[in-house]
Amino acid sequence: MSSNEKPQPNISLRPVCAEDSPILHAFESDPVWRSVAMMKPRSKEAFHRIWDRITSGEATDIIQRTILYDGEVCGTVGARIVDDQWHVGYGLGAQYWGRGIATRALALYLTEVSIRPLIATTAASNAGSIRVLEKNGFTLQSTRYAPETDRWVGCEELRFVIQ
Repeated sequence: MSSNEKPQPNISLRPVCAEDSPILHAFESDPVWRSVAMMKPRSKEAFHRIWDRITSGEATDIIQRTILYDGEVCGTVGARIVDDQWHVGYGLGAQYWGRGIATRALALYLTEVSIRPLIATTAASNAGSIRVLEKNGFTLQSTRYAPETDRWVGCEELRFVIQ
């Protein structure tokens, strides 16, 4: 490695397990995390209703992985079916941002999960997520105003795709 190269973070993926839930809920509960994701808060019960489906294997429309950084849970990456299309998404605890972890984790996920096309959406204001998608070969497909919902804050949304 030359002196100008950054060392690759030690990133790995594994299936999500129930023991990950408290950590993942803490990440999602962070107001800074939610503001970047344009996500509204949800109760611990609502969070667990979804994650219990995932960790039990009941959610056959979701392929979710835990992201590990040096063996420590730092986020998730996964795909789910929305309107008959597979959508990929990822999230890291805020303390892990800016280290190349999401870029590497998404690359690993794309190697493991061969479903294509995959759609990804992000707020136009989320420059970090846009970079992660572009570095992994996603191309911008469209832009729209995504209205506010029970779960999401209204914002300009970018839709990316990888074939």
